[in-house]
Amino acid sequence: MERGNPARGPRSVVLLSDFGLTDPYVGQMRGTIARLAPEVQILDLTHGVTPFNLPQAGYFLAASAPHFPEDAVFVAVVDPGVGTDRRIVAAERRRQIFLAPDNGLLDLVLQGAEPLRVFDLTPDAITLGRASATFQGRDVFAPLAARLALGEPPSDLGTAMDPAGLVRSSWGRPVSENGGVEAQVLHVDRFGNCVLNLRQDFVLPSGEARLVTPQARPLRRVRTYADLAEGQVGLLLGSQGFLELAQFMGSAADLLGLEPGASVRLAWGAACST
Repeated sequence: MERGNPARGPRSVVLLSDFGLTDPYVGQMRGTIARLAPEVQILDLTHGVTPFNLPQAGYFLAASAPHFPEDAVFVAVVDPGVGTDRRIVAAERRRQIFLAPDNGLLDLVLQGAEPLRVFDLTPDAITLGRASATFQGRDVFAPLAARLALGEPPSDLGTAMDPAGLVRSSWGRPVSENGGVEAQVLHVDRFGNCVLNLRQDFVLPSGEARLVTPQARPLRRVRTYADLAEGQVGLLLGSQGFLELAQFMGSAADLLGLEPGASVRLAWGAACST
């Protein structure tokens, strides 16, 4: 395979999927990359995404990308539409490259990214005809990742496209209205903390905060979990850069009856009484 810029060296490849580790799928993807680009370092972000759960995958990717090499190639394969005519895209944000199906998965990680270049890397019909219609992670994404990691630019592998043409998610952005915000639970971690689609740059108005739905109750704004009293629900900025509904040594998800994908409404100030 033709190498890219030898002076810079190969990029690391970071894998994210909903494949789990029981089946051979992850191993086959890793093996394909290792066969085509043996000098490339392959890292695993997670393969524990709940099957088909795009919001969770998008959150994991957005929260984790800053902690990987600045020139890493991320391969995110949560792909309910595998084998259909959905596009395969590569997005360059700074020096990192994100390779994924165009199904909204990249929405969170690309928010506010400037400059941003996006390329349609969907193979031609002949190439797709040689690939499994049900496992393009191995037969399409992995070979593309190997080529990108070895230095081939996305512009050599596909055609440039307008970033505005990417599929937008319905879960990537909260909706502010009437003194509050409608947010969505992106993920419930193993401690029962409910991660919302409110990033650390979301401006929280001063004054009282309240959870309106699914249960009406006051929210204490805190810095740590231990700042909360027993049975109290708080709002804090978690380690992943997103706001969380949390409970000290308890599950906020169980207490509030929340699951991933659930909508919540928060209110502040005068809106707390409405």
